[in-house]
Amino acid sequence: MAVTMKSDYALRLLLLLSIEGKRLSTTELVNKCKTQIPYEFAQKILSQLVTAGILESYRGKFGGYKLSKDPKDITIYDVVSSVDDMSTTITCFVEPSKIEFPEICSINEIWEIVMNRFKESLKSVTLEDLKNSYLKKIEEYERRKKK
Repeated sequence: MAVTMKSDYALRLLLLLSIEGKRLSTTELVNKCKTQIPYEFAQKILSQLVTAGILESYRGKFGGYKLSKDPKDITIYDVVSSVDDMSTTITCFVEPSKIEFPEICSINEIWEIVMNRFKESLKSVTLEDLKNSYLKKIEEYERRKKK
């Protein structure tokens, strides 16, 4: 299972859309994002999120993107699995017919447990949770800044 910068960027773009609560163009999203996401890469990510049903896209002069669901109904797993290949896991490199000792691939069972727990963790956190955490951190930052 690979979680890449693409997932990180996807989460940042969705976080911005969630906070803004309105339709934003790719340019607006890229400009508002604190990390510099290349425009073309952002477009590719947004397109994948539309295909996954997480975003709606609008064409034209006032086009852009908006969330297709409430942030509480979008899990981090939904986002990550939309832009990254979650199916690639560590597998045994020995053909089953050639395994002479069961312990040769027993480590795979451990990796499978780890990966399933990782997936469940991603499924347990929503975009709403991420948004609330972000807003709380901003509030704390602003409070410290005033001191």
